[in-house]
Amino acid sequence: MRIRHAVAATALSLGLLSGITGIAQASPEGSEQEPVGIQQVDAAAASYGGSISRTEVISRAKNWWDRKVPYSQTAYAWDVNHGKQYRTDCSGFVSMAWKLTTSRNTSTLDEVATKIAWANLKPGDMILRNGHVKLFEKWANTAHTSVWIYEEGSTATDMDHETTTIATLKSGGYAPWKYNKITG
Repeated sequence: MRIRHAVAATALSLGLLSGITGIAQASPEGSEQEPVGIQQVDAAAASYGGSISRTEVISRAKNWWDRKVPYSQTAYAWDVNHGKQYRTDCSGFVSMAWKLTTSRNTSTLDEVATKIAWANLKPGDMILRNGHVKLFEKWANTAHTSVWIYEEGSTATDMDHETTTIATLKSGGYAPWKYNKITG
Protein backbone atom coordinates (compact mmCIF):
# COMPACT_ATOMS: atom_id res chain seq x y z
CA MET A 1 0.00 0.00 0.00
CA ARG A 2 2.85 2.40 0.79
CA ILE A 3 4.26 1.90 -2.73
CA ARG A 4 0.94 2.90 -4.28
CA HIS A 5 0.92 6.10 -2.17
CA ALA A 6 4.50 6.89 -3.21
CA VAL A 7 3.68 6.38 -6.90
CA ALA A 8 0.68 8.73 -6.69
CA ALA A 9 2.71 11.34 -4.80
CA THR A 10 5.57 11.11 -7.32
CA ALA A 11 3.15 11.39 -10.26
CA LEU A 12 1.62 14.50 -8.72
CA SER A 13 5.00 16.12 -8.06
CA LEU A 14 6.10 15.43 -11.65
CA GLY A 15 2.86 16.88 -13.00
CA LEU A 16 1.74 13.61 -14.54
CA LEU A 17 -1.75 14.05 -13.16
CA SER A 18 -2.15 17.67 -14.21
CA GLY A 19 -5.43 18.64 -15.79
CA ILE A 20 -7.64 16.26 -13.84
CA THR A 21 -10.32 17.43 -11.51
CA GLY A 22 -9.46 16.98 -7.89
CA ILE A 23 -6.23 15.81 -6.32
CA ALA A 24 -5.19 12.18 -6.01
CA GLN A 25 -5.97 11.14 -2.48
CA ALA A 26 -4.49 8.21 -0.65
CA SER A 27 -6.86 5.49 0.43
CA PRO A 28 -7.22 4.75 4.11
CA GLU A 29 -4.60 2.31 5.40
CA GLY A 30 -5.73 -1.24 4.70
CA SER A 31 -8.12 -0.20 1.93
CA GLU A 32 -7.73 -1.68 -1.56
CA GLN A 33 -9.17 1.35 -3.39
CA GLU A 34 -7.04 3.22 -5.93
CA PRO A 35 -6.35 6.90 -5.26
CA VAL A 36 -9.17 9.04 -6.70
CA GLY A 37 -6.96 10.90 -9.21
CA ILE A 38 -5.59 7.67 -10.69
CA GLN A 39 -9.11 6.38 -11.41
CA GLN A 40 -10.01 9.61 -13.21
CA VAL A 41 -6.92 9.50 -15.45
CA ASP A 42 -7.57 5.83 -16.33
CA ALA A 43 -11.23 6.54 -17.19
CA ALA A 44 -10.36 9.50 -19.42
CA ALA A 45 -7.61 7.60 -21.27
CA ALA A 46 -9.85 4.59 -21.86
CA SER A 47 -12.27 6.57 -24.02
CA TYR A 48 -9.70 7.67 -26.62
CA GLY A 49 -10.18 5.85 -29.90
CA GLY A 50 -13.63 4.64 -28.89
CA SER A 51 -17.09 5.75 -29.93
CA ILE A 52 -17.95 9.42 -29.62
CA SER A 53 -21.18 11.37 -30.02
CA ARG A 54 -21.62 14.12 -32.59
CA THR A 55 -22.33 16.55 -29.75
CA GLU A 56 -19.01 15.76 -28.09
CA VAL A 57 -17.10 16.13 -31.38
CA ILE A 58 -18.53 19.63 -31.91
CA SER A 59 -17.95 20.54 -28.26
CA ARG A 60 -14.29 19.49 -28.54
CA ALA A 61 -13.91 21.48 -31.80
CA LYS A 62 -15.53 24.56 -30.25
CA ASN A 63 -13.09 24.34 -27.34
CA TRP A 64 -10.12 24.84 -29.65
CA TRP A 65 -12.00 27.65 -31.44
CA ASP A 66 -12.77 29.35 -28.11
CA ARG A 67 -9.11 29.00 -27.08
CA LYS A 68 -7.92 30.27 -30.50
CA VAL A 69 -5.37 27.44 -30.74
CA PRO A 70 -2.83 28.64 -33.34
CA TYR A 71 -2.03 26.57 -36.43
CA SER A 72 1.30 24.73 -36.53
CA GLN A 73 2.51 21.53 -38.15
CA THR A 74 4.97 20.94 -35.29
CA ALA A 75 3.27 22.29 -32.13
CA TYR A 76 0.84 20.35 -29.93
CA ALA A 77 -2.04 21.51 -27.72
CA TRP A 78 -4.13 19.84 -25.04
CA ASP A 79 -7.65 18.68 -25.74
CA VAL A 80 -10.54 19.93 -23.62
CA ASN A 81 -9.91 17.68 -20.60
CA HIS A 82 -6.09 17.72 -20.79
CA GLY A 83 -6.16 13.99 -21.48
CA LYS A 84 -4.08 14.12 -24.65
CA GLN A 85 -2.13 16.54 -26.81
CA TYR A 86 -2.68 16.79 -30.55
CA ARG A 87 -0.74 18.43 -33.37
CA THR A 88 -2.29 21.83 -34.10
CA ASP A 89 -2.64 21.49 -37.86
CA CYS A 90 -5.83 20.62 -39.77
CA SER A 91 -5.58 16.83 -39.38
CA GLY A 92 -4.42 17.04 -35.76
CA PHE A 93 -7.48 19.20 -35.07
CA VAL A 94 -9.88 16.61 -36.57
CA SER A 95 -8.02 13.85 -34.69
CA MET A 96 -8.54 15.82 -31.47
CA ALA A 97 -12.22 16.50 -32.20
CA TRP A 98 -12.81 12.79 -32.91
CA LYS A 99 -10.81 11.90 -29.76
CA LEU A 100 -8.46 9.59 -31.66
CA THR A 101 -5.52 7.95 -29.92
CA THR A 102 -3.00 9.97 -31.96
CA SER A 103 -2.76 12.84 -34.44
CA ARG A 104 -3.35 11.41 -37.90
CA ASN A 105 -2.57 13.23 -41.14
CA THR A 106 -4.71 13.94 -44.19
CA SER A 107 -3.39 10.78 -45.84
CA THR A 108 -4.52 8.52 -42.99
CA LEU A 109 -7.76 10.07 -41.66
CA ASP A 110 -9.73 8.16 -44.30
CA GLU A 111 -8.55 4.89 -42.67
CA VAL A 112 -10.92 5.56 -39.74
CA ALA A 113 -13.78 7.00 -41.80
CA THR A 114 -16.24 6.14 -44.56
CA LYS A 115 -17.03 8.34 -47.57
CA ILE A 116 -20.63 9.62 -47.56
CA ALA A 117 -22.88 11.70 -49.83
CA TRP A 118 -22.94 15.49 -49.41
CA ALA A 119 -26.63 15.32 -48.48
CA ASN A 120 -25.77 13.00 -45.58
CA LEU A 121 -23.38 15.38 -43.81
CA LYS A 122 -24.04 15.61 -40.08
CA PRO A 123 -22.27 17.50 -37.29
CA GLY A 124 -18.79 16.08 -36.66
CA ASP A 125 -18.21 14.67 -40.16
CA MET A 126 -15.06 15.70 -42.01
CA ILE A 127 -14.69 17.32 -45.39
CA LEU A 128 -11.39 16.00 -46.78
CA ARG A 129 -9.20 16.58 -49.81
CA ASN A 130 -5.61 15.72 -50.55
CA GLY A 131 -3.62 17.87 -48.11
CA HIS A 132 -6.39 19.52 -46.07
CA VAL A 133 -9.42 18.73 -43.92
CA LYS A 134 -12.32 20.68 -42.39
CA LEU A 135 -14.87 19.63 -39.76
CA PHE A 136 -18.56 20.02 -40.62
CA GLU A 137 -20.56 21.76 -37.88
CA LYS A 138 -23.97 22.30 -39.48
CA TRP A 139 -25.82 23.42 -42.58
CA ALA A 140 -25.74 27.20 -43.06
CA ASN A 141 -28.99 27.33 -45.03
CA THR A 142 -32.17 25.30 -45.55
CA ALA A 143 -31.25 24.56 -49.18
CA HIS A 144 -28.14 22.70 -47.93
CA THR A 145 -25.89 24.56 -50.35
CA SER A 146 -23.59 26.08 -47.71
CA VAL A 147 -22.09 24.83 -44.46
CA TRP A 148 -20.54 26.01 -41.22
CA ILE A 149 -17.10 24.48 -40.70
CA TYR A 150 -14.32 24.47 -38.11
CA GLU A 151 -10.74 24.09 -39.24
CA GLU A 152 -7.14 24.78 -38.39
CA GLY A 153 -6.74 26.77 -41.59
CA SER A 154 -3.12 27.89 -41.90
CA THR A 155 -0.51 29.99 -40.15
CA ALA A 156 -2.26 33.03 -41.64
CA THR A 157 -5.74 32.21 -40.36
CA ASP A 158 -5.20 29.75 -37.45
CA MET A 159 -8.56 28.44 -36.12
CA ASP A 160 -11.44 29.20 -38.47
CA HIS A 161 -15.18 28.97 -37.91
CA GLU A 162 -16.86 30.09 -41.08
CA THR A 163 -19.33 29.34 -43.84
CA THR A 164 -18.48 28.05 -47.28
CA THR A 165 -20.50 26.65 -50.15
CA ILE A 166 -20.72 23.04 -51.24
CA ALA A 167 -19.88 24.22 -54.77
CA THR A 168 -16.63 25.77 -53.52
CA LEU A 169 -15.75 22.62 -51.57
CA LYS A 170 -16.47 20.36 -54.55
CA SER A 171 -14.42 22.54 -56.91
CA GLY A 172 -11.57 22.40 -54.35
CA GLY A 173 -11.52 18.61 -54.50
CA TYR A 174 -13.17 17.99 -51.11
CA ALA A 175 -15.37 15.00 -50.25
CA PRO A 176 -17.48 14.29 -47.13
CA TRP A 177 -16.52 11.49 -44.71
CA LYS A 178 -18.06 10.06 -41.52
CA TYR A 179 -15.87 8.84 -38.63
CA ASN A 180 -16.50 5.10 -38.25
CA LYS A 181 -17.04 5.32 -34.47
CA ILE A 182 -19.28 8.40 -34.35
CA THR A 183 -22.75 7.92 -32.83
CA GLY A 184 -25.96 9.77 -33.49
